[in-house]
Amino acid sequence: MRVVLQRVRRASVAVNGDVIAAIGRGLALLVGIGPGD
Repeated sequence: MRVVLQRVRRASVAVNGDVIAAIGRGLALLVGIGPGD
């Protein structure tokens, strides 16, 4: 498992080119989970 916490001015999540979520200033949390976790 890997976790990255990053301070951002703005961030968004896009799926197939469509933005499904967005934030202004705040924290972005990226989590990667593998089969052995």
